[in-house]
Amino acid sequence: MNRQFHIKNPTVHTLVMAAFSLLCSLFLWVYVVETRGDDIPAEFRGVQVVFEGESTIRESRELVISDPSATSVTVSLTGNRRTISSLSSADLAVVVDLTQITRTGSFAYAPRIRYPARTDTSAISSASTNPGVINFYVDKLEHKTVEVKGVNNGSAAEGFVQDQLVFSPNTVIIYGPEAVLAEVADAFVDVNLTDLDRTRTFDSTYILRDADGNPIHLDEITLDTDTVSVTVPIKAVKEVSLMVELEYGGGVTQDNVKWDLEPNRVTLTGDSDTLAGINNITVARVDLSAVTENSFSETYLIPLPNDTQITSGSRETKLSLELGGLVKQTFQVDKARIACINVSEGYVADIGNAFLDVTLRGTEEAMRAVQRLNIRAVADLTEYGTTTRSVMVPVRIIVDGAPDVGAVGEYRVLVNIREAGTEPENHTEEGTG
Repeated sequence: MNRQFHIKNPTVHTLVMAAFSLLCSLFLWVYVVETRGDDIPAEFRGVQVVFEGESTIRESRELVISDPSATSVTVSLTGNRRTISSLSSADLAVVVDLTQITRTGSFAYAPRIRYPARTDTSAISSASTNPGVINFYVDKLEHKTVEVKGVNNGSAAEGFVQDQLVFSPNTVIIYGPEAVLAEVADAFVDVNLTDLDRTRTFDSTYILRDADGNPIHLDEITLDTDTVSVTVPIKAVKEVSLMVELEYGGGVTQDNVKWDLEPNRVTLTGDSDTLAGINNITVARVDLSAVTENSFSETYLIPLPNDTQITSGSRETKLSLELGGLVKQTFQVDKARIACINVSEGYVADIGNAFLDVTLRGTEEAMRAVQRLNIRAVADLTEYGTTTRSVMVPVRIIVDGAPDVGAVGEYRVLVNIREAGTEPENHTEEGTG
């Protein structure tokens, strides 16, 4: 069964119709005020200035703008309430068109206002900017190569030391107006790493600085790269002893020699694995049989293990050596006690010396036991092969029955080498030492 609702009370019906009419009137009034009412003015501050075509003139004409008189302006608009109230400074922009510029010089352009796509521009009755003209300069695009520098304001961990920062690349190229580029002195990386116990490598941004270390803003400068690779080298630190290796001989034993190095310790920096296996460094090997005086001194360059450096102490050390409790005596070794060994088969070696003066050294007690017949000189001809000539050959002095006595210095004898069966040449020397 169909039912229809009827307002039977005429008073209620009248009130409902009156409310409906009032609501429709209000909507109509709002619409008329916002769209057909009087225009209202509004100011929009801080509207960004956009240089349109900047990349075009940079890439195709190698031109760049500098020194703009303003980067933001105030826009004044008048229009209907709905349109004006829907806008904000962030919605607007003022555009300077650079696409027609083909030369360097000073320019003054009146910008145009750019509205959001949704804006009904027919509802805007007036528009202006303050300032009304943007002045700027167009310069030739230049480039400059600047060195990358930097500092770590942190510190290495205890037992380690930080080396100089390493950058890759170590220079960067910047682009912009010549006058602006002239102010740039370097590209600077500021690092803040603490308690480092190993080398660190990472990418970092940088700032451009003038000669006084002040930052330079990048508004008119383009970078070929925004970041560089930074390596903070960290090395271990270790103190090691300096040593000498003594070759005992010439009558010198461990009981007869005293030595000292100054300095005798140095501090090294280097790779921690390398330094772990180093406790001392041998700076020299000294053949004591070649030391003829009781006192000896020599300065040596300290040899450094691979990839290490000295951070404290000198790069050189001085050896002072003293021999004590020894005496020296000179003996004459007859030709009959000078022999050659390792003579090539089919060859004969004739000693050219009539005798050889030899200085021996040892303790006083040991020297008393030495006789001339105990002393021999031996020349080894292994290296001379089938040479057939007269040569001066080093000899080794042997003191039989006196192991604590040795020859001081080096000795040579004249040897005439010939093929077996040939006559010897008459080359004889009185003696040599």
